[in-house]
Amino acid sequence: MSTSKMRHSVDSSDIALFGQLDMVYNQLRFVEAEQNNTQFACKSSGRCCKIGLRVHMFECANIAYNIRQQYYLIMEDKGKETADKYMNATVDRLVDAMFDKDWTDDGKTTRFCAFYDNGCTVYGYRPMVCRAFGTVTHVDDYCPRERNEHGYIDYYSGSPIEEAIKSFQGLMQRYAASKDSGDNYDMVIYMPLGVLSFLLPDEQLGELYQKTDSKFWMSAEGWFNYRVHFTKLYGYDKEVLAQAAKDAGHDIVFDDVEDETLVEIER
Repeated sequence: MSTSKMRHSVDSSDIALFGQLDMVYNQLRFVEAEQNNTQFACKSSGRCCKIGLRVHMFECANIAYNIRQQYYLIMEDKGKETADKYMNATVDRLVDAMFDKDWTDDGKTTRFCAFYDNGCTVYGYRPMVCRAFGTVTHVDDYCPRERNEHGYIDYYSGSPIEEAIKSFQGLMQRYAASKDSGDNYDMVIYMPLGVLSFLLPDEQLGELYQKTDSKFWMSAEGWFNYRVHFTKLYGYDKEVLAQAAKDAGHDIVFDDVEDETLVEIER
């Protein structure tokens, strides 16, 4: 089984987009810092990190790029042996996540995220969905944050948040437009696999495919199909997304409640 279409790389134009992505993240960083000065501050319990995220390949690329940058920084500071240990440990955690028997494609699992190790190991470049939780969206019952008199937390909203989320969607769109349509860059995917596709060679990806459940290799085509709570609240409405899908020759695969129709990644 060939995995030639699953192996991905980062180019200079991607790095420019990553810089713009970080500027959008800055807007959420500011909001999060403000909220952490209120009674509704994050308690750092890690309970929201017991999840197996599906995100767009754009953020997988950004995470993989920053992991490689961290590798070189460690090499410069502590030597290649220490840097290799860091990279091997990171890849091992991602590969281990590919054997999560409890994971379902809505993200539910009994295990922590592959990047959680007594705290988030990619905190500075974690995905937007992690930043949005409890900052610009409500939280789930398991979250230990304090609640208001109505049983909810107060979170930020309004036009600045809408602008930030639509900017985020616009960057996904630009990333997708910069790639050949058949190369599996414009898709929503299980995050550990998406990051591994930038870190592992073809041979190891092929071996991983042979050993792992097909559920991890299912994707939703198109940035317009990244439909989670924060994009529903603040992002482009369904009509705009449907038109973008039509222009790209694809379909919207969510019903705007919860369900998605997934297809197996072409390898």
